Amino acid sequence: MSGERRLPTSKVAVVGVGFVGSAFAYSLMIHGIASEIVLIDIDEEKTQGEAMDLNHGLSFVRPVNIRAGGYPDCEGAAIVVISAGIAQKPGQSRLDLVRINADIFRQIVPQVTEYNRDCIILVATNPVDVMTYAALKLSGFPPSRVI
Repeated sequence: MSGERRLPTSKVAVVGVGFVGSAFAYSLMIHGIASEIVLIDIDEEKTQGEAMDLNHGLSFVRPVNIRAGGYPDCEGAAIVVISAGIAQKPGQSRLDLVRINADIFRQIVPQVTEYNRDCIILVATNPVDVMTYAALKLSGFPPSRVI
């Protein structure tokens, strides 16, 4: 163990537990990057199920606390990942996707920032360039903290 490189651990909140959010949480878990992972989604039953699924693999990884939660659980998170939104449907324009996902972000980002004004927001919702800009404007954070 003496030559092993240890990464600093911290709390990460994942908002939106669809394919991308679930995969992100799984990656955090298997790489031992976070000491706590909180899953947040409008579908609370699905969120509970994802947390249980991830917890079933904990015996194979570094200790991490994985749980379903709500926006108050963003407090103390070093990073809040936002992967919530709808996927682009065949024939749907990028502009239509922006309108829908921007409405979703108008509900999410103020709730995140109500409980955490110091985090980094990492956006993983398409169209990612526009949604990152929306998160920047809605959060009031400096550009260096919205990725």
